[in-house]
Amino acid sequence: MTQREAPPEQVNTPADSHTEIIEPTPFAPSDAPAQQQRWRPNRRQLAIGLPLFMGLVIVVMLLMSRSVTFVTLPAQTQISVSGGLHLQLANAWLLLPGDYQIHLHSQGYHSQTQTITVSDAAEQQFRFELQKLPGRLKIETTPALDDVEIYIDDVHVGFSGQEIANIEPGLHTLSLRHARYLPMQQNLTIEGKDQLQVLSLTLAPAWATVTVNTLPAGATLQVGEQPLGTTPGEFEIMQGEQPLMLTLAGYKIWQEVFEFNAGEVITLPDIRLQKADGILRFRTRPNGASVTINGNFLGLTPLDIPLNPGRSHTLKIFKEGYEEATTSVAIASGSSKALELKLTPAFGKVLISANFPDAELYVDGRLFGRANQTLSLPARPHSIAVKKVGYETFEAEVTPKPSLTQQLQVRLRTEDQAKWDSIAQQVRSPTGQILKLFRPNARFTMGSSRREQGRRSNETLRQVALTRAFYVAPLPVTNADFVQFERFHSSSHVKGNSLFSDLQPVVNISWQQAAKFCNWLSAQEQLPPFYRETNGVITGFDADATGYRMLTEAEWAWLARVQDQDGVRKYPWGNQLPPAANSGNYGDVSAASILGLILLDYNDGFPVSSPVGKFPPNEKGIYDIGGNVAEWINDFYGVGTGLSLSTETDPMGPEKGDYHVIRGSSWAHGGITELRLAYRDYGDQKRSDLGFRIARFVDARKKGDTDE
Repeated sequence: MTQREAPPEQVNTPADSHTEIIEPTPFAPSDAPAQQQRWRPNRRQLAIGLPLFMGLVIVVMLLMSRSVTFVTLPAQTQISVSGGLHLQLANAWLLLPGDYQIHLHSQGYHSQTQTITVSDAAEQQFRFELQKLPGRLKIETTPALDDVEIYIDDVHVGFSGQEIANIEPGLHTLSLRHARYLPMQQNLTIEGKDQLQVLSLTLAPAWATVTVNTLPAGATLQVGEQPLGTTPGEFEIMQGEQPLMLTLAGYKIWQEVFEFNAGEVITLPDIRLQKADGILRFRTRPNGASVTINGNFLGLTPLDIPLNPGRSHTLKIFKEGYEEATTSVAIASGSSKALELKLTPAFGKVLISANFPDAELYVDGRLFGRANQTLSLPARPHSIAVKKVGYETFEAEVTPKPSLTQQLQVRLRTEDQAKWDSIAQQVRSPTGQILKLFRPNARFTMGSSRREQGRRSNETLRQVALTRAFYVAPLPVTNADFVQFERFHSSSHVKGNSLFSDLQPVVNISWQQAAKFCNWLSAQEQLPPFYRETNGVITGFDADATGYRMLTEAEWAWLARVQDQDGVRKYPWGNQLPPAANSGNYGDVSAASILGLILLDYNDGFPVSSPVGKFPPNEKGIYDIGGNVAEWINDFYGVGTGLSLSTETDPMGPEKGDYHVIRGSSWAHGGITELRLAYRDYGDQKRSDLGFRIARFVDARKKGDTDE
């Protein structure tokens, strides 16, 4: 059951209260929002509040800002600040801590903008220096010229009378240059700040004032290529060495060089001009003749010859094959005259004598008949040739002389003779050793008879022919020679007796070392190497190569044993024992403390090896071949049967083998067997008495040759 709301209570008021009774009305909300009124200060409030606010800001800024002063050069510099709150008070600025941009400007200086950072320090100072603007310069000269070159610090910047801009302030070197005035140089300070500086300078002339007078007058004076005027006159001539030239029609050109100083005033002595030469147009038949006047050579015809007028001149004319000619001529000043002279041929006699009368004679390429005759030829150079089939052509140049019969001896040679005549009789190796030329062309017997005392079984007899020419060193290779190849080699010593002086023969080397030394010599002269080398080992040889090598056994035997008159020699000194005094270096009494077997009645004075060439050579001029040291030979060692009747031509030993031949006796040998020149040894090891000598072929083998 719903309880009813009680009606509002009515309150009665006394009538006499005169109170108005308010009646309630129904309430309904409005659809429009209620309008709120904003507060706006009035003018009075603004007038009072704004100063108070600004004062408050100033107070806060004064409390938080830092005092900043700026020092500038120049002092009169405009300063502006951007980048935050700032306040200028007289010469100080109040700036809150932070970054600011400072703008500086002053008349005559480059403006600057720089960033500064204001810290928390109470007072701060910043310094700035502005750079001056470039200056300007104008040079005025006396005399007034506009083509004087202006240089500042050796850089061309313009000319006099012009304004020169953009010159950096400071001290500079100013230079002035002009073709007709002396150079000027001085220091100059540029103020800058875009100011114009005007400098007046007086130039000093670079010429001399020269008075020139000629006889006759009216000559044109020229200095170098520049004409200055006519004489008489006063001329400005530049200082230094100057060539003066005077020209006047009908007169010779006058020329002379003078030295002038700037600023001087001089007068030259009167100059007398000479009348012009006449011209002689001189020709000869034939032309090409030499012409002289008073012993002075003028040249070869045709010639245009200037001659002094008014007198006679004598000309002498010379030409090979023609008689000397003389002529006289006179000519007027300034005139021209032609003269032609026919030369008379001159003849001389040449007697040709040839070793073959049927040979053909050619003169200047023309056949003149048989060789033996007397020729009458013009007295000029002629080419003479004498020819015969199978012989080398003889050629010579002859100049016949009119008053003399010349004789020309002609010896025609076969081509082979001509070849050998042109080949050097000796050559020098890169180490300085001399090698002699030998052309054996010989047949002889190698080995020894079974009946020969001391003979060994490997000395079988065999017939040999040597046909190839070769060079060979008369002396064995020395220590001084070998160490140029193997720098650290030492031949050592024997019981304190040195084997290693420069002139002693090199020893204690293997056959391989000797062969490599030969190839090294060949390389120095760019000759084809004789020995083939693979991976540092000698593996063979090229019989056609002309490089350095060791002697073949046949060559060694021919050099050592075959004599022109005595046949085949048994010992190095002859065919009988004992050796004569000073025969060579063998095992003797001087080596008794070293050796077991010696020559008791011989003393050579050297217990071990001696210097090479110490004892006399054999008939072929070869030293120490049998004696001093034994020698490595090119050939592999082998022993023949001795039954063959054929002749071996230029043999070079077996194609392969384990050992190489060793020939010759040494300082260590005193027995009959070893002292014989037929003695054959072999080995593959170094020895203190074993060396070698060098040789080389002149040329390759002829086609068809073999080394059987």
